[in-house]
Amino acid sequence: TWVIGVEPEPKLGAPRYEILGPGRFRRATDGMECVLVPGGVAWIGEGLYGRAALPNEQPCYKTHLSSFLIDVEPVSIGAFARFLNMTRPPPEVLAEWMLTNPQDKRLHHVPVCQDDNGLWCPRDGTRAQWPMSLVTWYGANAYSLWANSGYWQGYHDAALGFLPTEAQWEYAARGSNVWSFPWGDGPPTPDLLNVRFGPERTPADLTNMPLSALPFSDVNAMLGVSSAGLRHMAGNVWQWCRDTYDPDFYKACVDKERLDVWNNGPPDAPKSERGGSWVGPACLARSSYRRGRVADAQGRCLGIRCVGCSTEVRSLLAESSEVSTEVATDVNADGAETAAATGDVSSSA
Repeated sequence: TWVIGVEPEPKLGAPRYEILGPGRFRRATDGMECVLVPGGVAWIGEGLYGRAALPNEQPCYKTHLSSFLIDVEPVSIGAFARFLNMTRPPPEVLAEWMLTNPQDKRLHHVPVCQDDNGLWCPRDGTRAQWPMSLVTWYGANAYSLWANSGYWQGYHDAALGFLPTEAQWEYAARGSNVWSFPWGDGPPTPDLLNVRFGPERTPADLTNMPLSALPFSDVNAMLGVSSAGLRHMAGNVWQWCRDTYDPDFYKACVDKERLDVWNNGPPDAPKSERGGSWVGPACLARSSYRRGRVADAQGRCLGIRCVGCSTEVRSLLAESSEVSTEVATDVNADGAETAAATGDVSSSA
């Protein structure tokens, strides 16, 4: 099913945002810094001007996106632990969100655990600033719902959630430029992104690694940085997207140029993931590279980034503008300091 998206309205009790600066905001629920990406024309895919492209990246097409908020970095272990403490999911729900199977050989790599008081916290050997991993699409969607509205119970429904669409993710990664990477077409190097530059590790190699030796980068590390200042838009962890993954979507969708188009397929169909990770080579971290996994997949290299509704932010900016106007009209002959303050408010908005 091809859905022409309408930006979800904030639900009752949705959090307010704090203005941090021009185009930058802080979300109240989890403290995440978010960037406002202006709406516009986006080129999605690869293959323009004779550039090499994989079949599922073609054709490179033009689409139109509404403005949206996107997290400046992936969701951290500390943030996900806070989410679990706030929502207290029952065991059967938790098992849908993250790896809990005691028979799974990767269980010692689950980055959160419960303390003696039953509170979730980062596991010993991790850092709270590492990206959350071993989380399913359902867990990612639940987090995105909670972070934006406090309502997480609709986590099976892609249309309710706040994961980025593939088009939003790609546009946020490289803007209107048809680049290979967020920084351009320059070669990937260890100072630019966290991917595997050495020999491939076998599944056994990965399983035998101590948790503390997994080569994650902190989410606030300046790696994989886009022109909008988003971190880890290439490398570190893959990021779940809202879309159902279809390798032929770019070819088959007849409404590609319509506003906010995304692919909403059957609930049990594979979901898209973007960005590459520490496990794979740099070619998988290209901005146009796309692939999918089943929604209940859990990967040591698979994490979360959320988007948000720009409507509430526009309201906040309007309120800030109204305050600026009121102050400005109150300036008199002795009001030079008030006028200067008005300028500060306007520039921060």
